[in-house]
Amino acid sequence: MPAMSIRWPVTIPGMKESDLLAWLYKSAWRSRTVPIPIGDDMAGVRLSDRTGGNRLVLLKIDQCLDRVHFDMRDHMPRQIGCKAVNRCLSDCAAMAAKPKAILLSVALPTQVSLTWAKTLFQGCRAAAQKAACPIVGGDTAVWNQRLAITVAALGLPATDSVLRSGARPGDALCVSGRLGGSILGRHLTFRPRIRLAHRLVQLAPIHAMMDISDGLAIDLPRLLSMSRVGAQIDARQVPIHPDARRLSRRDGLTPLHHALCDGEDYELLFTLPQSDADRLRAARFPITNIGQITRRRNEIVLLRNGQPQPWPVGGWNHGVKVSPSKRISSVAAEAKD
Repeated sequence: MPAMSIRWPVTIPGMKESDLLAWLYKSAWRSRTVPIPIGDDMAGVRLSDRTGGNRLVLLKIDQCLDRVHFDMRDHMPRQIGCKAVNRCLSDCAAMAAKPKAILLSVALPTQVSLTWAKTLFQGCRAAAQKAACPIVGGDTAVWNQRLAITVAALGLPATDSVLRSGARPGDALCVSGRLGGSILGRHLTFRPRIRLAHRLVQLAPIHAMMDISDGLAIDLPRLLSMSRVGAQIDARQVPIHPDARRLSRRDGLTPLHHALCDGEDYELLFTLPQSDADRLRAARFPITNIGQITRRRNEIVLLRNGQPQPWPVGGWNHGVKVSPSKRISSVAAEAKD
């Protein structure tokens, strides 16, 4: 998989993360108290009180691992802390949720200094403060392994929860921002699209939404599968980041391939009525209409110059082995040149 060449390998013999997730989705607990089970960016649990009232709370937990999501040899502790929290907050944006509290669990390597550890937590705190979401507790440990950070977020729906399962045939398929090449630095410095998500649900009926964390090539099929629909994509409309073009000049892969397959863009992928998409774009709202939702379940038609092309096999999938010569640190070092 050429698209995986900029990622550190995580190999689990005989298993891919996507296979495990598919099994977990099928066996997920479903009840009246868990209206949003495994399968969306956050889970939804309904809490009842003695008066008969109830409230939906949204929950998320995420891991950030050395040599997978960052590299301690090249990245600063404040950057690492910011990314760990922002990854979790990006899932809040994907559900148009208001983050209310964060918990951290950090396993620190024995060789880090107290100053380094403090700077890591300062990065976590800075990211949380920008989202007006306090860090309220967690756990720390020290071991003789690599740094591992686990972040849990609790949020409340801004309005009704926006799920992955609501896309409808005829909907416009849109993204925020530009895609590809995040490994050149943006995977550390991105801002979760919380405010944009809240504005979207205020201005238009958003039928389905998620964030692009593993790459459009793998995340779009996830949304389509949950909604039981298909999509037609116009390659000319996919917004390509300049970083994707920079990578293209180095490795020979097309800028479009990088935009679809690199991952860690943390932009929003969503559907809404075509008329509303046209209205928002006419008002210069920062979104791009890249295609349309179709009735053909799980089918993606990628049009290039009017001709259908195969949807690329790519995106980040834990358990798929890639070349260690192209790990995060080496690409980050190239970006400094």
